[in-house]
Amino acid sequence: MTATLRTVAETSPSQHDTALSDPGFADVSESDWEAAAEGALRGEPLSSLHSTLLDGIETAPLYTAHRHGTEADPSGLPGSAPFTRGAAAASGALGWEVRQIHDVRLAGTPDAVAVDTTSGVDAVTVARGWDADGDAVALAAGIGDAAGAGVPIHLQSGASPVHAAALLDVFDRHGVELADLRSWLGLDPIAAAASGWHWANPGDCATLDSSMCSAARSAAEIAQRSPGAVPLEADGSVFTDAGASDATELAAMLATGVAWLRALCDDADGPGFNADAAARLLGFTLSAGPDAFLVTAKCRALRMCWTQVLGTCGVDGASGEAPPMWLHAVTATAMLSAVDPWVNMLRATTATFGAANGGVDAITVRPFDAVSAGQASSSLGWRVAANTQLILRHESRIGSVIDPAGGSWYLEDLTRKLAHAAWDRFGEIEAAGGICAAMASGDLEASIAAERALRDEQIAAGQHVLVGVTDFVDSQAAQDSGASVSAGEPAGTPTVGLGVHRWAAPYETGTNDEAVTGDAGS
Repeated sequence: MTATLRTVAETSPSQHDTALSDPGFADVSESDWEAAAEGALRGEPLSSLHSTLLDGIETAPLYTAHRHGTEADPSGLPGSAPFTRGAAAASGALGWEVRQIHDVRLAGTPDAVAVDTTSGVDAVTVARGWDADGDAVALAAGIGDAAGAGVPIHLQSGASPVHAAALLDVFDRHGVELADLRSWLGLDPIAAAASGWHWANPGDCATLDSSMCSAARSAAEIAQRSPGAVPLEADGSVFTDAGASDATELAAMLATGVAWLRALCDDADGPGFNADAAARLLGFTLSAGPDAFLVTAKCRALRMCWTQVLGTCGVDGASGEAPPMWLHAVTATAMLSAVDPWVNMLRATTATFGAANGGVDAITVRPFDAVSAGQASSSLGWRVAANTQLILRHESRIGSVIDPAGGSWYLEDLTRKLAHAAWDRFGEIEAAGGICAAMASGDLEASIAAERALRDEQIAAGQHVLVGVTDFVDSQAAQDSGASVSAGEPAGTPTVGLGVHRWAAPYETGTNDEAVTGDAGS
């Protein structure tokens, strides 16, 4: 080995160039590859290597420059419209914001928050289910010290103006300058209705519209006091956890965003903002599943589509001045398993990796034991959830690269196809009268149910593998997990809405699909 290294070191640069330009490999055409592949398939057609996603998007086994090149790609540059390649032209020093969700109603929350905020977690999100009046003392005790220390405190999507006011009161009592506030306040009646938590019944379009307008007025008031806060949210993860495909999730987020623009800009009793100012009050939350490539493509496709929406509303993005999208990713509840829950750590890692590569601004990872432990996930579960992000951010330095998917023929093609599928689905929702009308009519719920059934069929047919559940099953782990799953529903678990439908649930015994709806939703 030493002699070989010495020989290489003594070789002249020109000799290196010759060796690199002529590596000795024969030229191979695409047709040559196809012939070799067909021979290896032993009679199966080459089309058998293609796969179809839940949205009908077909993926190929080989991507080439002449078929999938990006010469005419409209994705632009990072930090420029349509923001496909990211909202910023340079990576931040720390990448994305690491968030952790806590339930202020639990006795150990103050200690858990203190541990998190001194161990690398950047922000704390207050979980759903607390009463703004009855749990005011618990809220102040749970997050007060962190708020006073300047830690960003967020509310989960579906919060009401009363919840937002309670949080702002905690900040005020701890002497926090509201003008410097960077919190997400989670006002999202659509997510609240879809998840069944509060506000309006999803079947009551008029009340849902009214809730949107009321929240829009509250957001305008909050913006006056806290211009850095993000009061409104469009949460797609509640739809994914109910069984929606990726395109339907993106479409629901776009439709919710448009509903917010209407409430902020067009409603007679609204604040009368222009589209540019309105868009800056809005944050988006999407779900991150176990397919890292698909998660990355979702983030990129959503930014592309939202820029198109803003352009239609008169916000000129041609010069790169369109407001970038505030984007938060949360690991999907639907992918969690109660059987062999340790595998959930791996699912969360790939989901986080995909979201970080997609250029999100913040990530929330659910604890691996959220199904069995529910709201009171173990300290190990919370610590692993945080460390999953911290290792990828600090040790793997995933956030140091801007748009690593840029130029990848597969991911560029997947981004475009997913954006088109989401846009078509978004058009259907708008044609039905918007997101509120689509929910009230039951059309959206029916579509999600059909997509959920198709996914179940794919899992049953072995086209979609759940490691540790449908394949490579540890019988002892299955027995132990089945016995440990929470048998009862946590306090405040919704009885209406789209619900949570985990992919593994049909293969588990004694499990409770609703056990995680209140702990770490979106």
